[in-house]
Amino acid sequence: MSVKPIPEGYHSITPYLGIKKAAEAIDFYKKAFGAIEVMRLSMPDGGIGHAELRIGDCPIMLGTPCDQGPLSNPDQSPSVGLHLYVTDVDKSYQQAIAAGGIVVSQVKDQFYGDRSGTLKDPYGHLWFLASRKEDLTQEQIEQRAKEMFQQG
Repeated sequence: MSVKPIPEGYHSITPYLGIKKAAEAIDFYKKAFGAIEVMRLSMPDGGIGHAELRIGDCPIMLGTPCDQGPLSNPDQSPSVGLHLYVTDVDKSYQQAIAAGGIVVSQVKDQFYGDRSGTLKDPYGHLWFLASRKEDLTQEQIEQRAKEMFQQG
């Protein structure tokens, strides 16, 4: 069975929020909007490395901003990015850069099974372009994250 570059249940564009109190925000979105928590990757410092929720039929991604990432808290800029799943991330990324996008991070294979890169459009908005390369379980992602942080 081959891996779909755009995972099942995702639309092409998914909002990605940087939230300082991400765990509290997840609880709020559950209470306020009936969000369902799909997955959560907690960090050693207690922050949220990445979480995925569903509100209705739409996914939403969020995480605690960190020095290594391009998102910040809403009192800084930018705090929202758009996560765009595409069939060929390398081609789409190069097309966006050629059109005037600014490199934030080059496309590379990620521990969570996606191949992705980040760019900023000429108007200051962040775009996370990705293609799914591996279908991983929550446990596999957590194990890879743990190994990665032990090395770093």
